[in-house]
Amino acid sequence: MTVSSSVAPHTRDAHAAPATSDAPASAPATATSAASAVTAAMGARPRRIGVLGGTFDPIHTGHLALGALFARTLALDELVLMPAGQQPQKQGSTPAAHRLAMTRLAAQQLAAELEHSRPFTQLLVSTREIERAGPSYTVDTLREMRRELGPQASLSLLIGSDQLVRLDTWHAWRELFDYAHVCAAARPGFDRDAASAELREVFAAREKSALGVQSTPCGGILIDDSLAVDISATELRATLAHARDAATPPANLPEPVWRYIRAQHLYRA
Repeated sequence: MTVSSSVAPHTRDAHAAPATSDAPASAPATATSAASAVTAAMGARPRRIGVLGGTFDPIHTGHLALGALFARTLALDELVLMPAGQQPQKQGSTPAAHRLAMTRLAAQQLAAELEHSRPFTQLLVSTREIERAGPSYTVDTLREMRRELGPQASLSLLIGSDQLVRLDTWHAWRELFDYAHVCAAARPGFDRDAASAELREVFAAREKSALGVQSTPCGGILIDDSLAVDISATELRATLAHARDAATPPANLPEPVWRYIRAQHLYRA
């Protein structure tokens, strides 16, 4: 089931991005024309979809910067923001309804940034993992999306390098490459040697260029070191807990998200 579209123009809610998905919500004519032009220009080339998932507790400007980076680097047709559902590795996170609402608000800011991107990148907010019963594993999400998208689409999982060096702790991590590429933005101080020897071998065997990722369905690793952003959600939550009466949002937090946090009394000490 898709949720009702209540996000800004150029964004919509969806499980994934199959050809039969709903049209963008209230997209202005210019955006619609841009999307149509890109679709025509695509011709026979495979679609390019990026999936940026996370707890988003709260979603912050680092997440948005990572999404924007790969939207441009990979010339994505669609960028999917996907708040995590029940994660076996994380307990005590903010309720899913709040995290989804914050993601929708942040999506408005990112959509505005991507409005004039070429090719046009359509932004989606997905409830797929939030609506999944029981523990939610990334490999299940990518398997479902690959089945829906077909074998030709270029599907990329977008993560930070802190997640990349721990990829071998993920459930069925080797299977990820059967369905998608793994594209990581390196945080300042990123060190490949922090990964296990087994994982470093996988890096060496699977590393691709941006063009290689764009032109193939799955199986590659792209590490981009151009994004010098290092934001800790844990530290951001601590800041919010001790700055309840601040007149301006903390650095690295989109203002609409900050307003929502204040209105809902989230992250109180």
